Amino acid sequence: MKQDTVYFDQLFQALNRYAPLSHDDFLLLKPYLELKNIAKNELLQDNYTPAHALYFIAEGLLRTYYLHEDGTIYNKNLFMENYFSASVVSLLSGENSYLCIEALEPSIIIQIDYKGYRHLIDTHDAFKNFYICYLEANWVIEKERNEISLIVDNATKRYQNFIARYPDIEHRISQHHIAAHLGITPTQLSRIRKSLNLCQ
Repeated sequence: MKQDTVYFDQLFQALNRYAPLSHDDFLLLKPYLELKNIAKNELLQDNYTPAHALYFIAEGLLRTYYLHEDGTIYNKNLFMENYFSASVVSLLSGENSYLCIEALEPSIIIQIDYKGYRHLIDTHDAFKNFYICYLEANWVIEKERNEISLIVDNATKRYQNFIARYPDIEHRISQHHIAAHLGITPTQLSRIRKSLNLCQ
């Protein structure tokens, strides 16, 4: 395994993609960070307890999903290296999470204690600026693009956009996870791949 400092530097660089943080700023965050090895299929968050952390993916792949009371699973999102995952509504409301977060492959994550992180947002402009920029990029711009894509693009186009964004994803997770992420059935995905001559 890489040295812990390499993973923390990876997080530092990811934070700086959104807003500038100095090394001194990052030192303020360090007490609220915990490096963890996560097994495949391990749950980081269930839908029976309030969320208490955010997760930065240093290595690996996570998914968030909604588990309906009848047992049906609805995939919400996939998160790869250098992305953040969390049950944000639960963090903000303090209520039980309605999302589960699961590792789809062995992963190395940095768990960020939300209360500590929130304290830094409330007391330091650098973290407040990061928070605003992150929300704008992911909860406004990206969310709107995804919503428009669901309306405008057909399933084939959505699949092509997905593969362009995650070029090696098909070697890492099953086709049914990809289909669920795109909101289509595995049979539909198989037909799309066949039409694009992607099936072996």
